[in-house]
Amino acid sequence: MANNNNIRDDSHQCEKCLPAFCCNYFAFGIDEPENRKDYESLLWKLAHEKTSIYVYRNQWYIMIHNRCNFLTPDNKCGIYETRPYLCKEHSVENCEYTGDDYGFSQHFKSYDDLLEYIKENTNFRFYQDPTGVSPNCV
Repeated sequence: MANNNNIRDDSHQCEKCLPAFCCNYFAFGIDEPENRKDYESLLWKLAHEKTSIYVYRNQWYIMIHNRCNFLTPDNKCGIYETRPYLCKEHSVENCEYTGDDYGFSQHFKSYDDLLEYIKENTNFRFYQDPTGVSPNCV
């Protein structure tokens, strides 16, 4: 008979995370910027609301901070039993609620964040002063 004492029950993993952190954004990989035009394109993206860019394990990503349409008013999944595979595969080991941080080497939450990075870390000259516009995402 198998020993079931070590079986982990993740069926209620989200009950403690009622802000539903993982259901308030999505992200996808983007090409690492290689030239001035690439950086200008990223600045343009960051000029839009609820957008950030991050680097994780030397890979670049864009994050769109936008609430899932299936979250109920009490921040629970309205389609939990039939949720998409990405939701099912989301692990509690690297969960936004239980993890200390995302582990990003860079996280550009505003136009100015990336502008400062470009000025300090590339040879591309952007003579624009910081805009002073606050980050529009968490």
